[in-house]
Amino acid sequence: MSIFTHSLVFERGARAGRRLPFTPPQMTLGRASESDIAIPDPLLSRAHCRFEMRDGYLWVVDLDSANETLVNDISVKEQRLMFGDFVAVGDSLIRIDHAEPAEPAASLPAVDVPVADAPAAAPVDVVIDLGFDKPDDDTQPKKNLLRPLIWLVAAILILGVGIAYIQSLSPSEDNTGVVSAPLDTTLQIYYEKVEASAENIFRYEFVLTAAGKVTVKLDDLSGNQRHIEKDSDVAKELLVDLTRDLEGSGFFTLNKEYAGFALNPNTLNESHIVIAIGKRIHACRVLNRSDEPDAFRAVREKLETFSKNELGIWGISLSTDKLIELAETALEIARKRYSERDVKYGNLFEALRNYRGAIGDLDTVNPKPEFYAEIIDGFDTAKEELEVRYKDRRFEADRAINLKDWSTAVRELKIICEMIPDRSDPRNKEATQKLIDAEKRLRQK
Repeated sequence: MSIFTHSLVFERGARAGRRLPFTPPQMTLGRASESDIAIPDPLLSRAHCRFEMRDGYLWVVDLDSANETLVNDISVKEQRLMFGDFVAVGDSLIRIDHAEPAEPAASLPAVDVPVADAPAAAPVDVVIDLGFDKPDDDTQPKKNLLRPLIWLVAAILILGVGIAYIQSLSPSEDNTGVVSAPLDTTLQIYYEKVEASAENIFRYEFVLTAAGKVTVKLDDLSGNQRHIEKDSDVAKELLVDLTRDLEGSGFFTLNKEYAGFALNPNTLNESHIVIAIGKRIHACRVLNRSDEPDAFRAVREKLETFSKNELGIWGISLSTDKLIELAETALEIARKRYSERDVKYGNLFEALRNYRGAIGDLDTVNPKPEFYAEIIDGFDTAKEELEVRYKDRRFEADRAINLKDWSTAVRELKIICEMIPDRSDPRNKEATQKLIDAEKRLRQK
């Protein structure tokens, strides 16, 4: 029997389109070349996360990464994975799937079905005499009083089976007189968002059919005029979870419309959601309202996140202008942190983190804005300078350790940990281990 039970299917990122069988007992993923799954992605930590088997189940464990590990868009430290789950790390989106090729049914191990603890008995042929056999001789048989009773019991049994069958095909009625039918939980969704002005029209459409197929369309007339259309079949387990979330969201209690006034003339901001669960259907429209209802906002964000995870496109629900705005904000923070790199040891690392975030914001934007080159140069410069400063501090720490100058060693190692706060970074891990030992020796001294 194959040891491969799960596959990691890369839906997005540098390995997009590849299927990687999981090899027990564990596989690490990160930017470092020594990782089992090495991905050259600046958004990844060197050791970002680990996939491992526990009691027959696949788990993902975040290794204190800088940009976190997400399972179905939720940040996790560790999480048991089910088939169909999506794991987002850096720029990669990974779908958990069955191993390929699948094991043939004949090779599956036999399953022992438990039986009651009773002594085995030889099969016995049970014969019920209904009195149909005639006597061998010509004598008149005696009247069998048991025959009518047997016929009566048989008739009652047949009638009971018939009633039970009819009831199974018909809606049932409880003691309140209310007829209940099997619950139909078929999910259908239509969601449209339009942001329009005199300069641009942005339209986003999300459709989920009763057959479980999701389609997303995006039209953005600004810049290079983005036009995106993607679709995917959704796993049944994900549809069940999404239905449960929408049922408890409070969406079905909302009014049909919440209208306001545009803050600027010649602008339109409209979101329209229609959800049908079985025969229940509800629609809600929000027009020119910055204070949209909480339940509506939660459902809208849930659907946008769902489409990102299913289709593997970050920023698909955001306009080009919005993505550029986010990148500009991240660049501004990166500039400020870099300029203050001598004020606080961790500022250089924070600058690097924001440069990395700006790169991710502009991933789907083409052509790139003019300041994209500054982001790339800033990222490379901050990364190189951080490495130089780390090596200098490490040299001073190792020198102090060799001289048994434990107070100096503790000071330098603490600076390294503050300089590189990502605990999954090997540089932080090494400094932390040395710091524990140096502090112990300093206390003993």
